[in-house]
Amino acid sequence: MTLSRVKNGILLLVAGMLSACANHPSPQQTMVDDRYMVYEQTYKAYVQAEKKYLNLLFNIERMPEEEELWMMKRDQMLELLQLRDLMLQARAELDDAVQDWEKYLQEVQAEAKQAQVKQYNPNFTGRDGQRSSPGQLLPGEVKGKNQRW
Repeated sequence: MTLSRVKNGILLLVAGMLSACANHPSPQQTMVDDRYMVYEQTYKAYVQAEKKYLNLLFNIERMPEEEELWMMKRDQMLELLQLRDLMLQARAELDDAVQDWEKYLQEVQAEAKQAQVKQYNPNFTGRDGQRSSPGQLLPGEVKGKNQRW
């Protein structure tokens, strides 16, 4: 009974390791995920600063004589410009990471497709090189009545 439990435990451990390896994202995908998270957080900070700025404008409209509000407006505007630049930079980095990931996926697909392609007989050219034996019919060829094979 104990031996079967140990075997089951080992099998579960091996199955877990295999599934973990199969589910591990590529470095390109990890980079895209990281860049997306940076862009998303920068965007949220920009939206929050924009709301603050709009609230400040509303307060200036109500109390235009307050000098402190005007200074806060200038500072908030500078912060908005910096956050906009950071957001645009993060978006550009995200776009570059997505392009790298797409290139990687195309390479993987090309490798998989190349592995599926049959190697033809190098001694023959054209359709004859696709035959694995001299009498093999290729798709679309029909054995005629007058032909002897």
